[in-house]
Amino acid sequence: MTARPAGSLLNYLEQVPDPRGRQGQRYSFAAMLAASICAILSGFPGYTAMAQWIHLQEDSLWHLLGFTRRPPEHDCFRDVLMAVDPQALSEALMLWITEGLGMEIGDEELQAIVIDGKVLRGTRKKHQRTYQALALLDQKTGFALSETPVDPTTNEAKTGLALLKEMVLEGKIIVGDAAYCDQEICKEIVDSGGDYLVLVKDNQPTLHHAAQQSFVVPRSFSPLRQEESLCGA
Repeated sequence: MTARPAGSLLNYLEQVPDPRGRQGQRYSFAAMLAASICAILSGFPGYTAMAQWIHLQEDSLWHLLGFTRRPPEHDCFRDVLMAVDPQALSEALMLWITEGLGMEIGDEELQAIVIDGKVLRGTRKKHQRTYQALALLDQKTGFALSETPVDPTTNEAKTGLALLKEMVLEGKIIVGDAAYCDQEICKEIVDSGGDYLVLVKDNQPTLHHAAQQSFVVPRSFSPLRQEESLCGA
């Protein structure tokens, strides 16, 4: 077997547990994950696009990624990514970035963390909701600091609150869309020593109205000349 560099992505992906049974291990689990990551970084997101990307590559790259035979089609990529433990994968990638690549995550005085939920296309099954994932992303590197599925019985805000409670928020600013403009979420962030920057929309009508009023320029302060009335007053 050819020796790999110490910082090889495959070395870290091999630490991710393979949930497949013996009959489902025709292709290397680490190779499938590596191909998926490379495809996404190359602008080929989605199961079909991942399969297209790997089949466009030379045989030499297949072997470099850990494949010992011709890579599979999109359905195999779907099965692997639906089965992988997202937390274990996130931890392996974090180690690869910090140890393998020598990058530092969150070393700024004020680290900005983006909280965002995404619906994963192609994951809908009969009589079931589409799979949705929620992630905390380091704004500087784009790396997922933490990730969790959104349970079908709850929503983004409640899942986000639970995820934030597991994080050290002191000295960090949490950035999110209107889904996270929630009193419990904002209180949790502030009580934990962090700060927040969220969008305000109609889901918080009183706050939304107050924000709009803050930007209303009174007529007496308008830089435009007042129009004279028709009666000359």
